[in-house]
Amino acid sequence: MLALTERVISHSQKKRLIVHLFFKNPQLLAGAVFFFFYLMSQAQAGDGLVSAIEDSKFIGFAKAMFIGDDKKGGRPNQSTLGFGGKIGAETGEYAGFKLKAAWYATTDLGLRQEDPRKTDAYMFDLDKKPYSLLGEMQLNARQGNTSLTLGRQEFFSPIINTYDYRIIPNLFEAYTLTNRDIPETTVTLSYVSKMSGLDGLVTFSEFRSMSQQTYTSLKVAADGSLDAKNGDTLDISKQVGNHGVWATGIVHGKDNQFRLWNYYGVDSLNTLYLDGRLKARLSQDFTSTIEGQTYQVTAVGGFKDYLSQMGLNASYGLYGIKGTLAHQPSGVSIALALNHFSGNQNTVTAYGNWGGYPEFILMPYMHAENKGSSAIVGSNLSRVTILFDLGVYGLTGQSLLLGHANINIDEKILANSDVKVTTLLYRAQLTPKLSARVAVDARRSKNSRYGNEFVALGLRYDF
Repeated sequence: MLALTERVISHSQKKRLIVHLFFKNPQLLAGAVFFFFYLMSQAQAGDGLVSAIEDSKFIGFAKAMFIGDDKKGGRPNQSTLGFGGKIGAETGEYAGFKLKAAWYATTDLGLRQEDPRKTDAYMFDLDKKPYSLLGEMQLNARQGNTSLTLGRQEFFSPIINTYDYRIIPNLFEAYTLTNRDIPETTVTLSYVSKMSGLDGLVTFSEFRSMSQQTYTSLKVAADGSLDAKNGDTLDISKQVGNHGVWATGIVHGKDNQFRLWNYYGVDSLNTLYLDGRLKARLSQDFTSTIEGQTYQVTAVGGFKDYLSQMGLNASYGLYGIKGTLAHQPSGVSIALALNHFSGNQNTVTAYGNWGGYPEFILMPYMHAENKGSSAIVGSNLSRVTILFDLGVYGLTGQSLLLGHANINIDEKILANSDVKVTTLLYRAQLTPKLSARVAVDARRSKNSRYGNEFVALGLRYDF
């Protein structure tokens, strides 16, 4: 694999220079795209560039969404319409290289609420205003089963993830090297330097360093002291500087699958993630699936030193198991999942950090209160779901999921804040390019901060 990497990156001094320029200045890729198309327009018949332009294509999607959030405890209800998507182009391959660029935008079409408190927190930017950005701008190189992607890109893994739960997803600036020489196995090595998107701490609409976008549960006052009641979430980069994350992963198998990833955030957090899945046919009609997952998080370098000075730590883990029984003739699948977070009263957590939500059971963002530094340590979560494959009943490409979750928060960490969540999720692939999604959550808790009734409607067209 290393030999292949050298041939992709270090074949000549010119290629090394291109790699450096595009990584440090991903906006240069925009000019490169137009120059590439110009060259192809000037190419003579029979040139490889002609084949590249013939293989070029437009890419993107259009999306409309409505978010309704009926909040409890006297908080303003939210009602938000959003429209947008992405439009871009990807060239065909020429001499092992190709280029890709995409522009992302979200807008309210002038229908946004005058009171920003009545606008969904994730449809637009942090200031609740629509925005757009050059979200993808990349150079791709390939040789054999090894590929290299440089620049702004979508990224899919358990902890660093694009995760598009509104219109503009999380996006990243990175070097990403993948190899598939081993059958049914993908090996990934990536240095992710920056992030934009809905799981960022300081901005959705700009690419900022991974350390600056690190979203932890730690809230501090202006003088840096712990202040869970009135403080602001700590921007780690103010303590340790701007750094990226080294992500390495191996994924093996399909139905029976194993995944191992490690994310080393320079001077921030290190996360080791592991999961596995085993699927078995019990009879002609029944299949079963058993899944397990765990991850361990620790603070490293400058952030570890900073927490130690405050008597805090970021050492905690997640453990989970999930079992599914599917009956093919009826299209019904029943699943039970359990998750547990470890840690103690001095632990700082980073749930959903960098866009990854690999947990079997999703939970609302739990706020640290009083003198606490996290609200999720020591919590136990359980969830039962029933999934109906409606294709069995003639509704091809459609499914309906009903679920109920119990989020049992450690009383010593956050008293009287257990949450019960009832869920309905409908998905429909209406045509090969048009899809719809309806999600309804009813959350109940003695702590009104976590009580609400939530609906998300989405319609998406891919092209």
